[in-house]
Amino acid sequence: MNVAPSRSMTVGARVAMRTGWSRRTRQERLVYKLLLPVFGTVFVLATIPFVMAVIEALTAGSRGFVGFDNFATALSNPLLFESIKQTALYAAIALPVEILGGLGVALLVHRVVRSAALRAAIYVLAMIPIVIPQIAVGVVFRLVYQPDYGILNVLLGRTGADQLLWLSSPPLAMIATASVDIWQWTPFVYLVLFAGLQTVPSESVEAAQVDGASSWMQFRHIELPYLRPLLLLVLFFRLADVVRVFDHVYVLTGGGPGTTTQYLSLYIYRIGFQFSDLSQASALAVVVMAAMTIFYTIISRFLPADRG
Repeated sequence: MNVAPSRSMTVGARVAMRTGWSRRTRQERLVYKLLLPVFGTVFVLATIPFVMAVIEALTAGSRGFVGFDNFATALSNPLLFESIKQTALYAAIALPVEILGGLGVALLVHRVVRSAALRAAIYVLAMIPIVIPQIAVGVVFRLVYQPDYGILNVLLGRTGADQLLWLSSPPLAMIATASVDIWQWTPFVYLVLFAGLQTVPSESVEAAQVDGASSWMQFRHIELPYLRPLLLLVLFFRLADVVRVFDHVYVLTGGGPGTTTQYLSLYIYRIGFQFSDLSQASALAVVVMAAMTIFYTIISRFLPADRG
């Protein structure tokens, strides 16, 4: 008497599982079909330049294939290590300010601002620096840092202080170029981390507040675990942007004074176009690409696995 119902339930469960699996398979196939043109286009646009750079790096004009000679020449140039040092200093100035500033603003808006309209207004204001082309940003900040009529020197003159050569003094030129990066990309960090804060369960926060947890303890033990993967991704994306920073620096200083703001991307540009050595520039580009790939591989090990 009990065998037939058991068998019918087993058959029903199998049918339900097969139906769910079939439906999921159809949905996955539909998703793949919709995404294939987009990812296919991105893959082609990203792969072709990289393959061309590899070919250029392994050849040398009329000499044809030269193996790793271009890599050896590029990596033995002392100016390369000078540009790497300057890029590291630039990153040391810009990245901590952007990440900590974006995190601070995200926490402030998340905890203090309750009005949906005000949050939307802050969102729009945060988007403005991101969508402005970097060339335009560089032109505007070049006017700000002008020694004669720039707004900063005008304000300094009104206070009786001496005017500063923002773009001609090595330390100030570094700070000036980094300030542009900070102004434009701190809002990006804010937007990413604010979105991450929305995923924190309100029940956990309310329970911590009832238990008397301070704001720091609430952040340390509840909010930070949710933000940690986003912080790692933000760090990678911002570091990748710092490595390829070019536009506003070229407009502001052109890499000067001297080699103070000749960051890695400007150095590769000068090797390739000003000194007409595309093979050496391509070799450096391939090395940078490999280094960033290794760096992302290391960071991805600290990201939580998808257990869905």
